[in-house]
Amino acid sequence: MAIGGRVGFMKRIVFMRVLIGLAVLLSLPAALANAASSQNLEISDVHIRATAPGMTATGGYVTITNMSDKADRLIGVKASFAAMADIHNMINDDGVMKMRALEGGLPIGAGQTVTLKPGGLHLMFMGLTSTLAPGDMHAVTLEFASGAVARVMGVVRRPADIHSSDDTHKHDKKHDN
Repeated sequence: MAIGGRVGFMKRIVFMRVLIGLAVLLSLPAALANAASSQNLEISDVHIRATAPGMTATGGYVTITNMSDKADRLIGVKASFAAMADIHNMINDDGVMKMRALEGGLPIGAGQTVTLKPGGLHLMFMGLTSTLAPGDMHAVTLEFASGAVARVMGVVRRPADIHSSDDTHKHDKKHDN
């Protein structure tokens, strides 16, 4: 390769590196905007219901606090241990409890906390790829209408260790007899 050819080649490499660097810098504001909106959501108490061998579906539970001054909506759920995940609700239809996918996602008002628990709103994981044993940890991805995406770790718990939405009686005080 001649010296002139080598110089031209080096200039092209430098030019490509500058273009790549510029592309990264230009995409930074969008990435930071997503990160900022994720910071407005506090995700806690992520639990996944343990399964017996052969079970193909289970529930998940989480508490989401929207710390921003704008409403948001949980619109999607993903998990590597399930072929499909949804947001579900239990409804009473003439005395019969029925489970239904929540259409349009779960609204979370500005400053509001929403808790998904057994017997009410919950995450539904279907097409499980393995048995979920108590103590296991699994990643769950929550997607919001604002564009925020939260990847959180959920701990698998025995059903008896997960409190339902009608657990209003606490045992932290002694009863008088």
